[in-house]
Amino acid sequence: MNLQEVKDILGRTDSKHDVYIDTVIPLYIDYVKEYCNNQSLSTGELPGGVKLAIAKMIEFNLNKSGVSSSSFGEVSYSYSLDFPPSILRMLQPYSRIRV
Repeated sequence: MNLQEVKDILGRTDSKHDVYIDTVIPLYIDYVKEYCNNQSLSTGELPGGVKLAIAKMIEFNLNKSGVSSSSFGEVSYSYSLDFPPSILRMLQPYSRIRV
């Protein structure tokens, strides 16, 4: 998986975030291998579902994180930084049971 594949999947034509995307691709591949408990994902070409999930993870982190709760008495904000379940469900077919 490379920068151009991610940009094609996400429909991005600008080069504003190219350095970031290129840097995090191998990190997300490692994350997916660990999350799925499937080390064979690194050998050869990644399946389409994995490529799509990685592209969506990158897109999610490129967006501004939303405030999940706030209070006004004492200024307090909390942010949701976890990936949405819809992205993680894309990885279910590639998961292996941990023993």
